[in-house]
Amino acid sequence: MSERVLNFFRLMRILKERGNWLLIRRSRRQLLNFILCRNDIHRKPLWKIPFYWFDLLKGLDMLVWRLETFGFLFQSGTSLEDQARLNRCLNS
Repeated sequence: MSERVLNFFRLMRILKERGNWLLIRRSRRQLLNFILCRNDIHRKPLWKIPFYWFDLLKGLDMLVWRLETFGFLFQSGTSLEDQARLNRCLNS
């Protein structure tokens, strides 16, 4: 249990450091659907969601990878120029 709590705080630190805040602000609904498991691929009842996330925090690598895949996190080592280039399409 303590490992999951530590992983939660590690995830918050990773979000502060590498979060793609421009994309997060523009697609809040998509992120909320991801958090609440409301997408078509893996839909869960509301009462199962806390257990799902508690189990997901067991392995932080997979969760970080999923957030990187959706673009909500930049990969580690991404320069500011690369971040601006990746978000260039969002501004139009």
